[in-house]
Amino acid sequence: METLVKSADIAMYHVKSNGKDGYQFFCEEMNNSYTCHLAVERDMHRALEQDQFEVFFQPKVNPTTCQIVGMEALIRWRHPEKGLVMPNDFIPMAEQTKLIVPIGDWVLRATCEEICRWRGQGLPKIKVSINISAVQIEQEDFVEKIINTLEEFNLSGDHIEVEITEYGLMKNRENAIQKLRRLSARGITIAIDDFGTGYSSLSYLQKFPVNTLKIDRSFVKDIEADTTETCIVDAIASMAKGLKLHMVAEGVETVSQLNYLKNLGCVEVQGFLFGKPQSAQATMDLMIERPDGKLSSCLIC
Repeated sequence: METLVKSADIAMYHVKSNGKDGYQFFCEEMNNSYTCHLAVERDMHRALEQDQFEVFFQPKVNPTTCQIVGMEALIRWRHPEKGLVMPNDFIPMAEQTKLIVPIGDWVLRATCEEICRWRGQGLPKIKVSINISAVQIEQEDFVEKIINTLEEFNLSGDHIEVEITEYGLMKNRENAIQKLRRLSARGITIAIDDFGTGYSSLSYLQKFPVNTLKIDRSFVKDIEADTTETCIVDAIASMAKGLKLHMVAEGVETVSQLNYLKNLGCVEVQGFLFGKPQSAQATMDLMIERPDGKLSSCLIC
């Protein structure tokens, strides 16, 4: 009987990993992936207990002045055996197991701690964006956690921006609208991450308290000198202007991409052209070294 229940549980896991709403017969080959799933879940629990996660920051830059105008907080896992693990290798599993909720809480607190460190150094105020999962939004205390954490660190809402994917917005849409409006009322801005890869509907954009559209790197990488493959970026830019929204582009790696986006009216860019994500200490050192926030020479900007 125990073997039967375990096999059913493994088959259920495979259904969930493919988007739910389906069925799956168990087969022996599933055992390996299930064992791997349990191992990763166990390791993530341990990572939370032993403080193995780190928060890195990537600058958001004004494409005209080349000055830092914001940061994006990005989680990294300092695994004792595997080294530095990138989020794509564990965040999907964290969402499946709902460990993304305590992990997200940790990211928020770690980010607030860093903002306070910057303030203690007398550095200019910079807004930091934090990625939010649809699973987090579904939690009843989602809004209260964010507000209470900001109050605990004596930070106003305008220190933070939450980034949510289009999928995250559309899942349980009415519930998400109400919660994001409550955050917006506290001065927290809302950005749609990976815009253009999902629904991209004007109707939902008008209903949500959205401030920023963030163009996905998959579209930015197609921008090259004399290329004609930029129609999607042009369309997103027109949409953002029509709705009076900020436009941010991620994955900017070349000067031609930067210039193209600047001419489209993009107010913020981030990418390897200006710097990779860095540890919290390296980020603070960078801001101390460059109090004016300017990152690059006039050869780029």
